[in-house]
Amino acid sequence: MTSLGDEFFVVNADVFWLDGKEAALLRLARAFDPGLTDAVLLLQRTVTAVGYEGSGDYLLDAVGRPRRRREREIAPYLFAGVQLLHRRLFDGVVDQVFSLVRLFDRAEQAGRLRAIVHDGEWYHIGTPAGLEATRARLASHRIER
Repeated sequence: MTSLGDEFFVVNADVFWLDGKEAALLRLARAFDPGLTDAVLLLQRTVTAVGYEGSGDYLLDAVGRPRRRREREIAPYLFAGVQLLHRRLFDGVVDQVFSLVRLFDRAEQAGRLRAIVHDGEWYHIGTPAGLEATRARLASHRIER
């Protein structure tokens, strides 16, 4: 049986992305400092997210540290469902079912949450409407021959 290392990627099943100039996973890995970081999140600008209807999830401060939006606040970035996590983020978790957001909040409060903004396209494919919007956008990329 193979075990995970101390750091590992988690990708939500309801997202799809196209990389920008560099691969998003490589950018996440470069942004991860194991001595200072428990989680690095990939964020997407809400205005360019395909298939997303919401108020965003995060704001970034002047030095790029993420802060989760408060109730009734609108945030310019959504959590893109792609993340690089350190095993210690799960220390003390005993519940078998829980939201990672709870752990992200804890890392944020400890100053150990980082984020990068995706520089490519991002699609939410977890709803019929999101999947249809994704299909339409991707079809527009095709070159007829």
